[in-house]
This record gives sequence, structure tokens and C-alpha cells, in this order.
Amino acid sequence: MGNAFSFNGMESSQEEKQKSMLESIREMNANETGFDAVIVCCSTEHQATYWGERLVQTRGSACKKDALVYAVCEDWTNKDGAGNGLGTLYAYAKAKKLAEAKDAKDLDLILSNGGSIGLYHTAGKGTRLAPLPGAENNNKPGVKLPAVVEVAGEARNLTILEAVVRQTNRYAKERPGRVSVFWGDQIFIPSAGHNKSGEHHADILAVMGPMPNETEWNEKGFSNYGLIAVNGENEATQVEKVSHATASELLKSFGSVKQVGPSLGSFSLGHEMLSLMLSEFEKELAGKTAKFDSDPHFWMPLTMTKENYAKIMQTKDETREQAEAHHDRMTKFKQALLEQFPEKKLFGAVDVGQGSYWWDYGFFKLYRKNN
Repeated sequence: MGNAFSFNGMESSQEEKQKSMLESIREMNANETGFDAVIVCCSTEHQATYWGERLVQTRGSACKKDALVYAVCEDWTNKDGAGNGLGTLYAYAKAKKLAEAKDAKDLDLILSNGGSIGLYHTAGKGTRLAPLPGAENNNKPGVKLPAVVEVAGEARNLTILEAVVRQTNRYAKERPGRVSVFWGDQIFIPSAGHNKSGEHHADILAVMGPMPNETEWNEKGFSNYGLIAVNGENEATQVEKVSHATASELLKSFGSVKQVGPSLGSFSLGHEMLSLMLSEFEKELAGKTAKFDSDPHFWMPLTMTKENYAKIMQTKDETREQAEAHHDRMTKFKQALLEQFPEKKLFGAVDVGQGSYWWDYGFFKLYRKNN
């Protein structure tokens, strides 16, 4: 089996978790639901063409039968790419134009009418998975798995990306009016079922449990993870790969911590926040040189104090001045968002449950182990 996420604390019985995961698997394989539109962010135009065709051919086996499919290339000037934060916004903006030109569809309207969109990041050369991507023309998410999918009426090997799409389809039903962002090389089976989104403008998948003591923190290797903490008001914050002592200090200003756990990184955005973010970062999206990742450049400045954020970012090769300026910018953005759309909280966690199974196909040794 894959890696299991769990840590000490209050949790359901093993039998209950197994039943929940079996039901999750049944729902995934039934493929009775799915995102109204699927966006794939690719490294090259060649890959975008391939996935735009392949995912249409496998509709009903990967995407849902009538899903709209838009694969786009992250043609960024910066050799390091846009980062998964700006990359998400850029992929959506490109897919929106493609949908209008190709199908006369308005993705913004789909979301505002309660539809759902799944966005999958696949950019990268697949160096960590080498040599397998070489057999697929360096198309990392096209690496095959020991399973079958129907392509134009014929049985073919399932690709990593198609497995991810099939596994995540079930979240569409719980996320009307939202864009859900997933990594194209990671598959997980939630033991807590597919919990609903919508209370917050943005939320993130995480394995939640009680705040551990220092010994438990070290035993579980929490210092190696980006962690999500949730307070008594059900608001969340990101704590980035720190010791128990540092995390405890950073969380003092956050209120009483109710739950904490490792983040899966996968997040969703309501259409209101998405629209404002596209406007906020319009200059960066046009320039195609900046790099912003979702954790350090979106969730952390939106939920941490300026002082704590600056301390963390200085360990990531940013100056205090740069960090404080970005925090000021995101604070202004947060104020505008909550003033215009006060009916939702800002940032939340969606629990996948302790003991959830998770397969990472981004590394060769893990691909070999998980197969």
C-alpha cells in the first residue's frame, strides 16, 4: 500500500477508517460525478496538445463524460516557472480564453452558476522520476500505471494524470462555484470521506488532529512538513517546516489551536476570491517573470502576522523589506476580499482523515515502491 498519514490523538477506529476508504474508492471507480471543466497546466505546447486530446478520448473513464477539457502551456519567461500560486492563476486565465475561442464557454459563468473546475499541475521535466518520463517524450504525467483505461474504445494503460483525475473527481460534488487545484503526480484515499468546501474563500487539504507535544512532533517528523493549524473560530493558518518550539511561538497570536496537521498542498478557491486574485496579480501574469508559490506567497501572508511572516521568509532568501512589502500587499487584498464578500471566512482546512493513504509518483523510488 502507499504511505499512511496518521499521528497520535483522537481518531476513529481502524475498521471505520477502512470502511470509509473503501466507500471513497467505490465512489472514485463509479465515476458518477466529476468537474464540469478540467484544466491541465503543462510544460510545453506539445504536452498541452497531447493532454487536450487524450483526456477527451478518456472522458467517462477519467474526466466525467461531458467535461470540458482545456490543456494549456505555462510559457513563462522565468526559467524557474510561475510557481504553483501564479501558475494556477495563469493556467486559469489561459484556459478561460481557450474555452471562449474553442467552445464559446465562459468559465467564470460556469463557476458563478455553481459549477466546478478541476485544475491539475503537471509542469516540470520529471527529473526525479527519470528515466521513466523519457519513454513518454518527457511527458511526466503520461507515465503508465498497472491499470487500464478505455481510449477511443480500446483498452490502454492508465496514466498517472488520469489516475489523479479519476481519484479527485469526487470532490467536484462538494465544491460548487470553486476551482480545485491538485498535483498531477499524487493520489490519495481520504479516510474521512470527501468533506465539503464552501465556508471559506480558500481551503487546503490536510491531515488534521490535536496539537501534539514536542515529543510527538519530533516522532512524526512534523518539522519536515508544511503544517496547517486551525483555531477555535475554524480559521486556518500555514506553518512552514519549523520545530515545535518555533511553531508554538508563531501560533501564539493565532488564538487557541484546535487542530494541526500536515498539508497535502492541494487547495480550492471560491470564484469570488479567484476573480480578485486575477486582478491583483494582473501585472505579474502579463510580465511572466515573477514566481509565487501558494504556501509562502498566498496563505502565509494572508494568515500570519507581519512580524512572524518576515522572520520565516528571511530563512527563504527574502529580505525583511521584501517580505513586509508583500505582507502589506496581501493584507490590503484580504481587507478588500472580506469587505466585498463578508459571508465567507478567509482560509480553512479540509480534513482528509488520519490513516489516509497517499501515493507519490513524483520520485522514481516511490513509483517503484507504490507499484
